[in-house]
Amino acid sequence: MLLLYHLVTHILPLSLFLDAALGHRVHRRDSAAAANGPQSESVAITNGQAIMTSTVPAAPLATLSIGKVAVLANTTAATAPKAELVAVDAVDTVSSKVLIIARDTVSAYSAWSGLNDRGIPYETLIVPAAGVALPALNSSETQGNYGLIVVMSEVSYSYTGLGYQSALTADQWQALYNYQVSFRVRMVRLDSYPSAAFGTQALGACCGDGVEQLVHISDNSAFPKAGLRTGATMSTKGIYHYPTQIINSTLAKEFLQLGASSDGQFTTASTAGVINNIDGREQMVFYVPFSTDWAVTSVWLQHAWIDWGTRGLYTGYRRALLPTQIDDMFLESDIYSPTGTTYRIGTDDLAQHITFMRTINSKLNAGSNWFIEVGHNGNGNIEKSDELNNGGKTCSPGPIEYGEQIDTPLEWVKPLGTGTNIWPSTAGLYPNYSSTCMDKDPLLQWWTTPSNLNAYAHVSHTFTHEDQNNATYSDVYKEITWNQAWLAATGIANAEKFASTGLIPPAITGLHNGDALRAWSDNGITHVVGDNTRPALLNPNNEHWPLFTTVAANGFAGIQITPRWATNIYYNCDTPACTVLEWINTSAGSGDINTLLEIEKQTNVRHLLGLHHDAFMFHQANLRYNGGATYTINGVTAKLSLFMAWVETVTQEFVRLVDWPLISYKHDDLAAVFLNRMTRDACGASLSYQLDITSSSITGFTLFANGDTCSTPIPVTLPGPVTDTQGATVEQIGSDPTTLWVTLSGSPVSFTLSTPLPIV
Repeated sequence: MLLLYHLVTHILPLSLFLDAALGHRVHRRDSAAAANGPQSESVAITNGQAIMTSTVPAAPLATLSIGKVAVLANTTAATAPKAELVAVDAVDTVSSKVLIIARDTVSAYSAWSGLNDRGIPYETLIVPAAGVALPALNSSETQGNYGLIVVMSEVSYSYTGLGYQSALTADQWQALYNYQVSFRVRMVRLDSYPSAAFGTQALGACCGDGVEQLVHISDNSAFPKAGLRTGATMSTKGIYHYPTQIINSTLAKEFLQLGASSDGQFTTASTAGVINNIDGREQMVFYVPFSTDWAVTSVWLQHAWIDWGTRGLYTGYRRALLPTQIDDMFLESDIYSPTGTTYRIGTDDLAQHITFMRTINSKLNAGSNWFIEVGHNGNGNIEKSDELNNGGKTCSPGPIEYGEQIDTPLEWVKPLGTGTNIWPSTAGLYPNYSSTCMDKDPLLQWWTTPSNLNAYAHVSHTFTHEDQNNATYSDVYKEITWNQAWLAATGIANAEKFASTGLIPPAITGLHNGDALRAWSDNGITHVVGDNTRPALLNPNNEHWPLFTTVAANGFAGIQITPRWATNIYYNCDTPACTVLEWINTSAGSGDINTLLEIEKQTNVRHLLGLHHDAFMFHQANLRYNGGATYTINGVTAKLSLFMAWVETVTQEFVRLVDWPLISYKHDDLAAVFLNRMTRDACGASLSYQLDITSSSITGFTLFANGDTCSTPIPVTLPGPVTDTQGATVEQIGSDPTTLWVTLSGSPVSFTLSTPLPIV
């Protein structure tokens, strides 16, 4: 596989990030000190979740000549069977586990990441140039060990005097092919080279630096439930590939097509992927490489081979989530530009976003349910009411005020018991501010209307937004308890979508402060969101798992850190001019708001298509609609907030590419999604399906786990209904495949498909 990483034009802009400085009220932070210290409110456009252990240089190109065509390539043509395929007719069961065969662990990621996104069990075989033995493909003539085989780049190497050859021997390929036909198992070949044996021939190779050749699904009939829209084009910039023609339509059927190249080398459409059915052996072949760690095209296309290869029957499920969180509600933000200005969200802004939620949901795919979640800081309400009361006694004892805070190093671990209280010594228990006080703030009055309140989801963001890296137990205890009491007093805690056990830490601080974590825990907080720009807050073992704090790393054990994405919509910006200027000045950005939104689209649609369930971070100033700007998105010009422009850009691209529903969960429920995923994976669930050779069909399946028990239900994706659900929960949302949520309580559970699934 050769991926041309265009350092300046493609990857460098997609890898630079710089945390934006924190600041909500001038009196809270020493801005001079903050400029010299680590910064906390993050922005980022990289995929911090991609678990890549290292980088591997692209394999060098060599001339590959087949017939009259000579092409620079770094893989080889697929090895054809050396003998007639031998099948056995005694097959009974086949494990659904996927076998991935790759040259190295880094390239293997681009196969297993898509399986991991859904929770599908897999096994990786790394094949060095010297070769390696195949695993046992079957345990007996009746029991197959793998339900799908995926081969990366033909596991080919350049050998002296031979050029590129597969490191698997002809006998090993024959064994794989024999296993396929015996156990009716499909094969997927990623980054292969066209071969007459499989009905194709290369037209050349593409493309040079900056050259575009769009790719699209031309026929999705072989994988209809993948939900990929035919005709939707995607970029191949940076992805070296082989435009192909079909020379034997009996052997090969196109599903993936390339358009003309922008340099004029290829002026007509060509083939980028085919499905072969050769003597009962099925394979899907891509003549493009995959790099799911950065290329949204790869992440999109992987759903074709996963659905086709598994036949839509596997342990795991497909679900795209769009949780969007708005921090700092009730606070006033110091705006980056123009300097010296501030912004506090108004009721008209919030009302417009209720209308916006309805509009977006009407444009999303069937089954979608997207909503905005708000993180509240109660002291901002008291500050505003006190200000409107001109310092009167209505809001006695008044808002909490304290001196400047100095930043600590970002991942600094606070020694337990240290630090100095900055809350006033007179501040004890929550003073039960009167409704007369709180209601002086028009913003709170708006939130107390049930239809307004229940249009959003809600979570605590602490009372004042005090940084918690060096905070004392006493201060953090008050930050939590005062905000809990204020949320209850205002009625926000009674909202239909309220997260009672979660927290958005202010500026994602306190996660290495055992005193802060203990104060959270003592007040019922079990989970918080993190920051994906900080590797220390990510689970290093699986990008779909949360991280749990430990005494060694965090000073206190047991708090769940749920991952959360940052964006290039800066916390201290309310207009496009502001966020573009800050992007240019702090993050090496270049261009205008359209450039920035294009980067956001490419990055975050990749996250959505990769089934990452992480929330996205925004702030109250980003919701400015009154006095806001106009944007032109996909040819439509409208007045929008920064947040609206981001959502429109990302969701329109998502809908263009797939027909999947897009779902939101409130903070507590999202934490449960992550925890349940981690729990399921520890249970080691697996699925074996039953084959009926006589009727050439899959008739049913059995679900197992370690000890055949799991404390959370296990999802199984189905190609159709089962005759008896046996107490399992059936879930089907929009066009997503049907999911059977099965509880294992000490024994395997078997199911029969209502309609047997035909196989070759």
